[in-house]
Amino acid sequence: MNKVEKIVLTILAIEHLGFGLYGLYDPYSIAELTGYILNSEFALSEIRAYYTLISALGFMALFAIFIQSIVRQTYILYAFMFGCILSGRIFNYLLTDELITSIVVAMVAEAIVVGLALWRLIALRQETRSEI
Repeated sequence: MNKVEKIVLTILAIEHLGFGLYGLYDPYSIAELTGYILNSEFALSEIRAYYTLISALGFMALFAIFIQSIVRQTYILYAFMFGCILSGRIFNYLLTDELITSIVVAMVAEAIVVGLALWRLIALRQETRSEI
């Protein structure tokens, strides 16, 4: 595994493990950060479910640093999951015509993750072709 791969996977692991575990452990802080009102057990469950997914993606990026056979699948999942989240934000904008700064920041962050994952997938494909 090359150095660029380790750096990208480390960044993804730290970001998503940290943020995911934080949301899983303290959903009230995440709710305050995002403006949610958690007035039911279902609301708490929803926050924890989403942040468990984010944590799992972070763990996968961490494991991919040590298990090279899952690197490609990790990038595919990141591109797919964050592409879906970004698509949902775009769809929300098209429906509501509202785009505040915090949503734009989230969209840029998600687009960066998708871009990184796609960039590394293309690079992995090119490395595989050059080895053959």
